[in-house]
Amino acid sequence: MANVVKANTWITDVGVDEICSPFFDASGLLHVVMQNNGEIVSITAQGATRKIHCTDGQPSSGSFDTDGTMYLADYAHGAVLLVEPGGGQQVQVCGVYEDKPLKGPSSIVCSPGVVYFTDSGAIGETGLHSPTGSLFAIISRPSGQILKPISLSNLASPSAVVVFGKFIYVAEMMTNRILRFFQQPEGVFHGSVFHQLSGGVGPSSLAVDEQGSLYVGIYETKDASTSGSVVVLSSAGKHVSTIVVPQGAEVSGVGINAGVLYITEKSSGSIMRVSL
Repeated sequence: MANVVKANTWITDVGVDEICSPFFDASGLLHVVMQNNGEIVSITAQGATRKIHCTDGQPSSGSFDTDGTMYLADYAHGAVLLVEPGGGQQVQVCGVYEDKPLKGPSSIVCSPGVVYFTDSGAIGETGLHSPTGSLFAIISRPSGQILKPISLSNLASPSAVVVFGKFIYVAEMMTNRILRFFQQPEGVFHGSVFHQLSGGVGPSSLAVDEQGSLYVGIYETKDASTSGSVVVLSSAGKHVSTIVVPQGAEVSGVGINAGVLYITEKSSGSIMRVSL
């Protein structure tokens, strides 16, 4: 039977503006996204908060490149945005593919030379009724950036993406499963079901540790449960433990830094921490 541990509250009432997507800069400073007011907020180890950017849209996820550039997925802009290091200018990276507008990027992660993002639109726009979400890669080349589809218009609300080694993991919320993509040969991607979950609405967020274990934030409606959960999967896709989130069921983000798992929960505007 899988182990069960309880998340400890770190900060409450950070904001009720749809807090989600904990991510970190090169120094390990925590950042979170406030979807409703468009703000990106940094939080120190002592809990001090500071607004560092506002997209004037509805950001859903963020990630830093190795040079300090911040990439953001934004529903309202229907685009991937970047913010130059040091809080510089906001620039739209991509908002269309083959002359068709994106639905609304929902999650993003930077990997050396590549930025991966999912495109789902806001919750409900893609799902079992319309599995038309996508996974894209923005590939950096000497001649510029290339937008490449990895899984095009066939996903039911892809909500999160992480990379570990040569594998790309995607949370597909409305089918309640985790997909894994790999290349064979180089440049040709294949995807399969890595783990089928049950219960809740589905996975909202993903994080991966140094051993390749996945931490899967499960989103559930607050009318169905008063607590949430993060499911821990081994690198082989086996369920090894569950982290209970007593603050609420609307788990909206997970992120790992320096051996600590950070969890955001929307209904309470809280951030939890769990030592791994």
